Amino acid sequence: MKQQASSALHQGFAALYRARERFFRRFRDRVYPATFVEEINEQCDIFFPLYSAPFFVAWLPYLALDPLLVPNKPIFPILRVGLSVVGVIALVLRYVWKNPQRHRLIGNAMMYYLIVATGLLTGLAGAHPSYVGGYCFLITVLGAMPVQPSQLFSALAVSLSVFVGLCWHLDVSFAEPALRYSLQDLISTVSVSVLMSLGWTMLRRNSYEKGRALQIMNVQIQEQQRQLGLQNESLRHLNREKDELLGIVSHDLRNPLSSILGMTEILMQDDLQMEDVLQREMVRRTNDSAMQMHQLIEHLLNANALENGALMPDCTDVHVANIIQSVLAALREQAEQKSIQLVAEGDADTAVYADAVFLFQIIQNLVSNAVKYSPRQTTVQIRFRSHAGTTRISVKDEGPGLSAADHASLFGKFARLSAQPTGGEQSVGLGLSIVKKMVEAMNGKVWCESEQGKGATFLVELLEKDIAH
Repeated sequence: MKQQASSALHQGFAALYRARERFFRRFRDRVYPATFVEEINEQCDIFFPLYSAPFFVAWLPYLALDPLLVPNKPIFPILRVGLSVVGVIALVLRYVWKNPQRHRLIGNAMMYYLIVATGLLTGLAGAHPSYVGGYCFLITVLGAMPVQPSQLFSALAVSLSVFVGLCWHLDVSFAEPALRYSLQDLISTVSVSVLMSLGWTMLRRNSYEKGRALQIMNVQIQEQQRQLGLQNESLRHLNREKDELLGIVSHDLRNPLSSILGMTEILMQDDLQMEDVLQREMVRRTNDSAMQMHQLIEHLLNANALENGALMPDCTDVHVANIIQSVLAALREQAEQKSIQLVAEGDADTAVYADAVFLFQIIQNLVSNAVKYSPRQTTVQIRFRSHAGTTRISVKDEGPGLSAADHASLFGKFARLSAQPTGGEQSVGLGLSIVKKMVEAMNGKVWCESEQGKGATFLVELLEKDIAH
């Protein structure tokens, strides 16, 4: 038996908890309506169970008092039970009446009846204090619900008229203290309810406006997120198309260009003894154009591979001097065409923990740019030395230098600098972007120190072998 009672009690508490959760969920998950009037209507709907409950029980204590204080007055129990009748009608109208503002109108009507009934009962009772105190308390409690102040004022006017008319009809003297107290209680109670209604209305309006603003902002954010999602999907689609295009470039253009380069290099060999000067010049130009296209394709493929993570460094101990000598050998002919001297200085034993192919491309890009933007008969200096646990490699030219705008976009893709190549060379704008990605992939740093008109120095810092281990 005890176990059954305990189980029933537990189920009862569980039901109350679920009801509480449903009640508060209406506040957490609710959507604010478009106007404040609609907001008040929803508030009346939410709080209806709380402010309708007293209508069903407020009159019960008076059932025993009415026969003693005001015998032979059948109107009293009718007015008392009228509260419950109003509550039942209100409950039915909530589900039957189709007016979208029915909850607000029902709340106003319930409070209207309560105030008028209070005046009527108190007047019939000859302003007996017992008949105004309890109902005044009820009016004050229910004043917390969002009732229009105009309804409270009009209900008070009707109630006072009924009160005074009945007292006049029953020959109740207005000089009696009980009558004055009852009038004061009724007037002050409704006045307090008016103030409470105004205060609650202001608070609700403030809360509604903030909640509505947050809701609109949230909708806008969700729409922006949706748009961003669509844009991201579009970007992913474009990125896939870009990868496919680069694949086509890789397979359908790079190989034919390599063949063209090979054939033009054969044609330019001295032992062929090409007599026509124009032919030799055309072959040379064809070779230069093919070389430029081949370099562009290599840059595009490398940039795409670095971005997609398909090209990752395989770091080992690399001697910097050996890499620099290989770069100088590859670029010596390009430098000699402009009478530019390439000078390398540094400790031959200096080593870094890096990918040899990456390091070669990094230094080659920097030295090639230095030659490209340097005037004729100048010097490009390549220095490498240990610096605070790292190896610093610098490439210094005597070119026009960089402007402030150049510094802002220096390592961006397809960057266009204010300086122009001094020998008519072509610039794609991808070399420095690739350099930055390769250096950062090896946990290094790259930057430029330059003033316009005073040349430029590009510096790369990479970890030394003992730190990497």
